Amino acid sequence: MADQKGVRTIPGGDIKPAWELREMPAPPLLNMAGLLKWAGPAIILGALSVGGFEAYQAGYVAAKQWTGIFWIYIVSCFFQLLLNTEVARYTMATGETLIQGFGRLRPAKFWTWFTAIFCILQQGWPAWIGGAAAGVAMLFGISQWQIVGMVACGLVFVVFAASKWVYNTLELIMYACFIVATVGLGFLTIMMATPAAAGVVTYGWLVPGIPAGITFAAIGPFLNQPAGGFWNFWHTYWVREKGMGMAKYFGHVTGLTAPAEEVRRTGYIFDTESPKELEKFKGWMNLNTVSLLVFFIILGGILFTYFASLAGYSAAVVYGMEVPSGVKVATVLAEIFKSAFGQFGYILFIILLIFALFDSQFSVYDGIARMFADTVAIETRATDTRPYRFWYFLMLGILCVYGMIAMWMKTPYILWLIINWIGNAAQSFVTAMVIYLNWKILPKNIKPSPTLIILNVLWAVIVFAYFIAWTILERPI
Repeated sequence: MADQKGVRTIPGGDIKPAWELREMPAPPLLNMAGLLKWAGPAIILGALSVGGFEAYQAGYVAAKQWTGIFWIYIVSCFFQLLLNTEVARYTMATGETLIQGFGRLRPAKFWTWFTAIFCILQQGWPAWIGGAAAGVAMLFGISQWQIVGMVACGLVFVVFAASKWVYNTLELIMYACFIVATVGLGFLTIMMATPAAAGVVTYGWLVPGIPAGITFAAIGPFLNQPAGGFWNFWHTYWVREKGMGMAKYFGHVTGLTAPAEEVRRTGYIFDTESPKELEKFKGWMNLNTVSLLVFFIILGGILFTYFASLAGYSAAVVYGMEVPSGVKVATVLAEIFKSAFGQFGYILFIILLIFALFDSQFSVYDGIARMFADTVAIETRATDTRPYRFWYFLMLGILCVYGMIAMWMKTPYILWLIINWIGNAAQSFVTAMVIYLNWKILPKNIKPSPTLIILNVLWAVIVFAYFIAWTILERPI
């Protein structure tokens, strides 16, 4: 069909304007050069996965000798790979984000606002930057880690505001943190662990079982790994900012020192009846899947968490130390590295902790701010008078100020545990909505297969059932 100007369009539901038909950009070659050039969105997710779970939970669970539960982490990784493939499917096919897609679903305007508000309430806590602040305070002997956290929250705003393109700055930060944290922890852990310890931990990762005495709170966060819920959702923004697939035709969020760019309310679609266009779309899908598998699942998820679990187990069994829960896990591990490598080992580990946690808050705040700006842009006419960027930085500022206040409410670990508790519900919600969107709205030739639909829905049901059980039997608040 064509609109009044003769432009070919394809309907995407009956609420929002139809998609304009445009050519699918050619994907890069799926080789090492192409993978590294376009791996940014997967690197961001990989660096996000190097964070709270590893600092707060993995070492503690392993130190309690519950290593037999880590197989669940691998299962969760499999299903998160499937989910993020569907997240990218919609954005690479249309250039739109998931929020824009949700705006095409009935009831009109409900799913966009509901999703944005749900995300703010669940993710808008300074759990990761609080842990990084505690690490800085530990390193420099500062008694009030909350003050360090307040400064760090302000730094998030300043860094993004000073950027030319916000995404490019985020990608650079996450690249650096990903490399430093993964290589550093791997080196230190290998140096401190024994072959026997590695054997026990590896067995727990590979052989299914439920260790005696393990709690709901200990198992629950595994179902949200290596990312979870809205962290998977935000992949849509980083795919678009990278310009993958039809996202090439969209503007970017710029910093406050650069001119604002237009971010369209409505996306595009390619000719899904053309074998040539479908082949190009398949190329983008393959690139996204491989980059996610390498950088998000294997390196950022499984490898880093394996090192964290091995370090925690070694601390308890090899070195005979009592390993507490929460950020105090890092304190114990830092002391172990100090005893093994002297002051150098202690300082290096604290630096790794800071890198692993501090980068996560950048991505979390970026994702929330984009969701808010997206919702305002597509469900109101506010961007007619103020650019998309204004609403992004408005929410970013609110989050940073709130983070400064919330820093004094709870310890970073309790905030993180609450986020993961509610995150099980968020994971189920995001999975169900993404699958429904792709099945309902996308043209038939690029819809997810029945197998992908069944697997994603099955995992959503399992995770939500666990959320209900956790809430009834052992909720953290």
